[in-house]
Amino acid sequence: MRKKRTKLITGISIFITCLALLMPVAFAAEPINVAMPAVSVTLTGSPPQDSEDYEIVLKADDPAFPMPEGSEDGEYRLIITGEDMAFLPAVQFSSKGIYTYTVSQTPGSNELAEYDNSLFHLTIYITYAPGGGSLESTVIARRGDEAEKLLDLEFVNNYEPEEIEIPDEEVPGGEVETPDEEEPDEIELPDEDIPGAEAETPDPPEEETEVPKTGDEALIWPYIVSFIGAGILLIVLVLTRKQAAKE
Repeated sequence: MRKKRTKLITGISIFITCLALLMPVAFAAEPINVAMPAVSVTLTGSPPQDSEDYEIVLKADDPAFPMPEGSEDGEYRLIITGEDMAFLPAVQFSSKGIYTYTVSQTPGSNELAEYDNSLFHLTIYITYAPGGGSLESTVIARRGDEAEKLLDLEFVNNYEPEEIEIPDEEVPGGEVETPDEEEPDEIELPDEDIPGAEAETPDPPEEETEVPKTGDEALIWPYIVSFIGAGILLIVLVLTRKQAAKE
């Protein structure tokens, strides 16, 4: 009788031990894919005309934590071109636990840009669903040490306007610098050619002290000789007539 009881107790013990060993296998849940928050890039100020690529980095706080496909060394890099929104790939979890990650932006190379250096913290809780062996997740996102829970992650990059140098002559109201010019030679004009100027009368020529001769003496003498000759001829004629009259 005692032997039967001993065998029964031993059998029950072995059954309970095997059941305990098989329980984790029986209750092992299927892996669950957890969606990550959306990430957006907003541009303010004077963004460049050519769109810039912005690198968003998802990093696990523990290298053993699950990561999306395409990750390297515990980091996944997402590229967003220009002002846009994108989604980080989902992460697959196969066991319950608390998993933490960070999301940041790699600074760009534009000297006029102020890149958002915010650090977002992601906490993912993986638990068993009530009344079943399936897994469920809860994702909480926060910016830095802030307590506010976020639905998505936003990076705001501000750009200063590009300085354009404009020559002074093209600036409204600016001083216009005229090129240096050689001064033209001064030209003296007589007063009579200048409108409104008083005409300067020329000085009269100085009078000669000697009275100018009325004619050339060489030209007067022939007339005098002819006059004297005519007078003599007239006298001769008169005398001749008187002589003839007397005879």
